[in-house]
Amino acid sequence: MDKIVVRKFVIQNLKRILFLLSVLIVVLLGALIGIILVYQKGFPQIKDLEDIKPKIMTVIHDDQGNPVKEFAIEKRAIVRRQDIPDVLVKALIASEDNQFYTHWGINFKGTMRAIIGQIFNKNYGGGSSITQQLARDLFLTPERTWSRKLQEMLMAIQIEKKYSKDQILTFYCNKIFLGASVWGVEAASKYYFGKSVNDINLAEAALIPTIMPAPNGKYNVYLQPENCLKKRNSVLNRMLELKFINADQYRQAIAFPLPKKPFDISEDEVGDYFVEETRKMVEAKYGDIRLYTGGLNVYTTLNVEMQKWAEQALKENLRDLDKRRGWRGKLKNLILSAESTIDLESALLPTWKRLKIEKGEIIEGIVLSVASQEAVIKIGDYRGVLAAENAKWTRKELKRVMQKGDVGLFKILDITGPLDADAGESAHPLKLSLEQEPEVEGAILAVDNKTGEIKAMVGGYSFARNKWNHATQALRQTGSTIKPIIYTAAIENGYTPAQIIVDEPTIFDNEWTQEPYEPQNHTGDFLGPLTLRRGFEKSRNIISTKIVESITPPVVVRYAKNFGITSDLRPYMSIALGAFEVTLKEMTAAFTVFPNLGVRVNPYLIRKIVDQNNYLIEENYPDRKRVVEPESAYIMNYLMQGVVKSGTGFRARDLKAPIGGKTGTTDDYTDAWFIGFSPTVTVGVWVGLDKKEKLGNEETGSRAACPVFVNFMEKYLAKYTAEPQEYKRPSGVIMREIDKYTGKLLGKECLYPFWEAFIRGAEPLEYCTEEDHQKFSNYYQDEVNPEDE
Repeated sequence: MDKIVVRKFVIQNLKRILFLLSVLIVVLLGALIGIILVYQKGFPQIKDLEDIKPKIMTVIHDDQGNPVKEFAIEKRAIVRRQDIPDVLVKALIASEDNQFYTHWGINFKGTMRAIIGQIFNKNYGGGSSITQQLARDLFLTPERTWSRKLQEMLMAIQIEKKYSKDQILTFYCNKIFLGASVWGVEAASKYYFGKSVNDINLAEAALIPTIMPAPNGKYNVYLQPENCLKKRNSVLNRMLELKFINADQYRQAIAFPLPKKPFDISEDEVGDYFVEETRKMVEAKYGDIRLYTGGLNVYTTLNVEMQKWAEQALKENLRDLDKRRGWRGKLKNLILSAESTIDLESALLPTWKRLKIEKGEIIEGIVLSVASQEAVIKIGDYRGVLAAENAKWTRKELKRVMQKGDVGLFKILDITGPLDADAGESAHPLKLSLEQEPEVEGAILAVDNKTGEIKAMVGGYSFARNKWNHATQALRQTGSTIKPIIYTAAIENGYTPAQIIVDEPTIFDNEWTQEPYEPQNHTGDFLGPLTLRRGFEKSRNIISTKIVESITPPVVVRYAKNFGITSDLRPYMSIALGAFEVTLKEMTAAFTVFPNLGVRVNPYLIRKIVDQNNYLIEENYPDRKRVVEPESAYIMNYLMQGVVKSGTGFRARDLKAPIGGKTGTTDDYTDAWFIGFSPTVTVGVWVGLDKKEKLGNEETGSRAACPVFVNFMEKYLAKYTAEPQEYKRPSGVIMREIDKYTGKLLGKECLYPFWEAFIRGAEPLEYCTEEDHQKFSNYYQDEVNPEDE
């Protein structure tokens, strides 16, 4: 009966009802238009999305184009639509917006779900379409309010009117935040999976929308793996329901494990000092904003393999040198404190977070027990034995060096058994030696002779400990490494390798300082008449000082400037002994003159820089300059090979290449140098302490620095010099067989034959005699000690 009455009422009043509905619709539309007009005045208008410049990370590449370091506020790499795999597109649509390709900006089902949730104070999800999320991330704040939701919807409609679905999806994939400081699917794929986004599989694709809502919180894959696994499998199930994947693909994907740790290119960092030097150069030229947000790709000259050799060579030598300086003292102890309740068996050290149990690794360990002949050490879940003989460098009994509960540094010499953490205390598979953190600093620089590219740079023992770059920033006295420049000036001013100069006590009139100058030889003795060659090979200070006096200090300064030395050099007699301070980089660059037969190459770090659109903005080429004649450079090269074969550089004599070089040691053994070269590379080494204190007795360039060069060059020559190498002799140089001691042509009475190089026309004309040898007989014994400096 009631239904009949209602129907009768509607029929009788139909026109009136329709009129009222029309009025209501007009009022609602008017209100909606009014709201739109009001809100459009208060939020940003849609501009060209392609003109919005996101913060993109700058990537440093090595000489093979491989990334070695990133600098960014937000780690982001821009990806194109064709590089976004179909499997990721389907995962995003299944998880975020299954109506994406059919709606015009607003997912109405999702929106109604969000509205109902807000009315009843329930979390039914955000409900925003992919386009709405893009609008919010680009232009709006993330709070959940009615006004922000309306703005988001209106802007999504504008975006859909202007851009295609694929364009919107590409913008979205480059914009989303995915944890840590990672933005965009390309950077996320490299961070979580160690690969480019176009190489990810189904399970990995499903993980990206899984972590999107709270990548640093509820869905942090490393801290909340259970949450992530549950939601990832839910995303995969939704893809199955939408028939994006089949049952077999689903079963395989849910069995795929989650990533355990980030695939961060900086995890095993190499070339810290090199990279920092590059960063400073880019920042100085282009500014910090462009460096950290401009998406630059910086292609450097760094050879990662050579860099690792250099780092290893320097660290090993500094550790050996530091041990020669002695054991420094007491170790930190975990249980001596009266309040300590630490159980050593379960104790953990912060440095064990990224523990690598490998032969040669140096790791902190906890002393569990100490006897007279050995100590048991805990490293992570493993046990090792330190034999007393592997701590004998301390020159102390083992029980006086350490006690139970001490934390020390240990090197894994060998792994003698299975690394079974469940084997218990009885299993001691690690054979250890005792180490200590060196106080000594050092630097090594390797420069390609042909191009000037810096292939390796190590500025100190540890970048984490000391960011001061001793290769480029530290000004140190050069000692005898300045002598090749002095002797070059001598050769070009009439001296020959066979010329006799007397090594004798001498007081020089120093007209430039008005004070007498009385240098001493390193050994404190004098060897009498020496050929220029032997004076150079033996690094006799009196010989070099007599040369400086002869050609004058201003000439030496001029030659040094021609060799590229920009540091402050004064025309004083003390320049003969390297009393002025120069950087290792400048000295190494100067030495490239000798293998290049008179041509200096300017060292550089950066090959080219391109922007995010791959447009070239900087490119560098070899900068080569002739500074001395090829004949004099060849003779100096030959003299410096003599330093290695017969002089202070003897530790490098067994290297399988024509190696030349020069040692250097400053007063009281505060600085030790060795700079050497092969036909293809020049390598400089400096060792010292920041406070310019004594390294130790007899810690000369030969002993303290040359081994670093040898260690590096052994590996370098094994890989990069398959064919025999030599230096091409200029036509203006002739070889003559002479007596090495008298400097005269070889005769029947000569005792020391040697083929010497001369500039044509400057070769000796006299033959040596028995009388000549008698003059030198008192000085022949000096050959037994090649380590004079």
